[in-house]
Amino acid sequence: MGSMRVLAIVAIAGLLLAGVLVDLADRPQSDVEYQYTSALVAPTAVVNTWFCPGGSGPSGIAELTVQMANGSDEPRTVTVSVLPGGSAVQEPAMFQMDIEPRGRALLQPSDAVPGADWVGVMVEAKGSDVVVEQILTASQGGVGRSPCLTRVADSWVVSNGATRSAVERERFVVMLLNPFPDVAVADIELVADVGRDSIDGLVIPAQRVVAVDVTDEVTVAATVAAFINVVSGRVAASWIQISDGPVAGRGARTAPAVAGAADLWHLPVAAVGASRRDVVAVSNPSTTDVAEVDLEIIPEDPGIQVNPIEITVRPGRTVLVDLSEQGRLDGIGHFSVVVRSLAARSLDAVPVAASITSVTSTADPAGAGEADVAGSTATSGADGASRRWLVPAEVPASDRDIELGDAGALVIVNPSAAGIAEVDVSVDGELVRSTEIGPGRSRRLSLASLGSDRFLVQVESSAPVVVGRELVGLTSRSASLGVATDEPVPIDGIR
Repeated sequence: MGSMRVLAIVAIAGLLLAGVLVDLADRPQSDVEYQYTSALVAPTAVVNTWFCPGGSGPSGIAELTVQMANGSDEPRTVTVSVLPGGSAVQEPAMFQMDIEPRGRALLQPSDAVPGADWVGVMVEAKGSDVVVEQILTASQGGVGRSPCLTRVADSWVVSNGATRSAVERERFVVMLLNPFPDVAVADIELVADVGRDSIDGLVIPAQRVVAVDVTDEVTVAATVAAFINVVSGRVAASWIQISDGPVAGRGARTAPAVAGAADLWHLPVAAVGASRRDVVAVSNPSTTDVAEVDLEIIPEDPGIQVNPIEITVRPGRTVLVDLSEQGRLDGIGHFSVVVRSLAARSLDAVPVAASITSVTSTADPAGAGEADVAGSTATSGADGASRRWLVPAEVPASDRDIELGDAGALVIVNPSAAGIAEVDVSVDGELVRSTEIGPGRSRRLSLASLGSDRFLVQVESSAPVVVGRELVGLTSRSASLGVATDEPVPIDGIR
């Protein structure tokens, strides 16, 4: 299988001797109360640990920068751990950083572990008003960014990567971060349009990151999904997609992997257009059950009604839905997508994982209209909603004059089928917008109308909502969910 195939016999034997390998066979759980754990990034504890699975050093394909934003009126001191990865043996580096009130701090992690091929970061912060993001700058052009994670897990799904290195210059890398003092061991199943493969017994050393270059494992795949099963320990996972080709476009995108699966997901940022191609990926982690899924479209205009897109996802498979090929979406502009797994044949709904990727080219292929800012983005789905969100935003000075069509935006979705959400939007502690969002509707606000340069948006709502953002810079674009700072609730339980 190549260099990434690592036998874990010795590591597992050591864990068995230490008595920490737990039998995970099914057992009756009738006396255990179910506790919802959201896939959202949600720093809701008194002290929160952020996990940034990371990127490369300065000589690699996607150099990592970490940005920390302070949404409070008080200074914050955070504890940072930089975890190395690659062939060189290095110790993690630990230090503290101060963040000014309403300020930001940038960290170049490779400075702390010079010579490391790959780097990841942990940040420990008090309170829910510090937001940590990872920013990846691709060597061939493009910038990808996403919130770091606030949890680790033993199961992750990455729905949509590609490895057409010759024609599209694609690299698809899965990043795994092990923050604990014991090794972790993972099995990864790769399901591509060109076949299936696996990486068994992959060791993630203690307090290190491992980069799994899927391009070396599955070549020339137009689509490949990774199902990650951590058989010992827990890890944080994200992914990096680099491309520079006629179909894939040019840019870098990164997003957290999806922890687990759910019956209902919201994808707040989506659109179709002559120069834009959005693709929804729905993965079914089940090994036995078929998932019947509807993709429901929520246009900005409440007067527009669109029939759902119906798909079937076989066990262990991923279905891609190219929204640009759906004639029913022509001319509706920006919208949000609800991915709903349905109960079929008297069976319960089969949980799935959902995400969306977007590629924007530089101009209308027909030569009409103004050129867009080129780039590619990726957003994981939201299985939960919250009453309070923080969203880091940036608006370059020239964007103040951009019309709404290609400006960055804040998108707020009300998942309730019956209730109205009363929403206040504040920037750096000052209220700038109040709005009402009807049941099952969304509201898109131009970032240029909210602030300028770099700022932190706070969304407070009378009812749980889902918040996403789309950033459009001078030469690149990115999209992600916001950060939920009030305890999330499952969307499928909202009425």
